[in-house]
Amino acid sequence: MPTQRFFKLKEEKRQLILKAAAHEFSRVPYSAASINQIIKEADISRGSFYTYFEDKDDLLRYMLRGVREQFRERAMALLDEMGSPFAVCIQMLREWMEKGTDQIIYKIHQNLLADISVANQNQIFGLRGFMMKEEPYRAFIKEMYDRMDRERYPMSFETLMCGMDVAAMVCVKSMSLYCRKPQEMNRILAATEMEMRILEKGVCGMQAAK
Repeated sequence: MPTQRFFKLKEEKRQLILKAAAHEFSRVPYSAASINQIIKEADISRGSFYTYFEDKDDLLRYMLRGVREQFRERAMALLDEMGSPFAVCIQMLREWMEKGTDQIIYKIHQNLLADISVANQNQIFGLRGFMMKEEPYRAFIKEMYDRMDRERYPMSFETLMCGMDVAAMVCVKSMSLYCRKPQEMNRILAATEMEMRILEKGVCGMQAAK
């Protein structure tokens, strides 16, 4: 998270830094994104940048915080409708694809997905808990567990947590494929739906076998 020095800046200055960062992260693959370019466009010194953020990972995680909150709210609304967390994954993936490729957030995601590992993608997207079982992740999955239709989808909390680990990786893979071939959206979604059905049946089958 940014330091208090960043939050004490005038709103106009904070937005200028974030706008410069968004421009850079959408311009080139993440590994090539330059702090020098960001500070040049934002008209701040390199020393000042490091009093605001630890590094560019820290900056990007902060920028995507709003996206993560929107993700949580949409996921819970869909879960209330569908009952299945795996169906929620498919629907949210579809909605992400249908938003179009000209939005800046898509271009940022595209550059993130282009050249970093799945583990790092999860961390950058704020999903570090999917691997590390950190408290924010546990709270998110607990909210899903409490709201899902457990009669139709019987599983323990720990099983759901592991199932969502795998579902997240499936979705990241599908997003990567879509970024390379957006014209293949329907085929990618169909393949992802098949994988999610297999995962869902496997998770529920494990519970029934106990």
